[in-house]
Amino acid sequence: MKKLLFTVTIFCISIVAFGQEIKIKDNTVFVDGKECLKINVSDPNNITFLDMNGKEIIFLKYIHNTKYGSVYCKITFLEQKKSFTSKNYIYTKKLLIKRLVAEKLLENCSINSDKLDVFLLKFDENVEN
Repeated sequence: MKKLLFTVTIFCISIVAFGQEIKIKDNTVFVDGKECLKINVSDPNNITFLDMNGKEIIFLKYIHNTKYGSVYCKITFLEQKKSFTSKNYIYTKKLLIKRLVAEKLLENCSINSDKLDVFLLKFDENVEN
């Protein structure tokens, strides 16, 4: 029993120690308390993420009632001119940022282009193909 309790405690500490805190407040994304990105919501289906200089870097679009199914989302990395689609995992603003940070695609509040191709291979469902 003591071994199990010790193992669970170590596991919980490691999650807290290595997990990064993501908060969204007043259309600003905070990663570990630091302002990282701005969010522009033109309508509920179109969300743009901007760096702190105001440059658009990510575009999240929810697509409804199409020949591909009921709902899917398309995420475009604007500077790299690459995108992916997801039907099984519908990204919210916060879930998208969490995934980008966890995969080290979003580092120091900018897109790490070196990791983008691997990220797309892992998560692109090619809904539109």
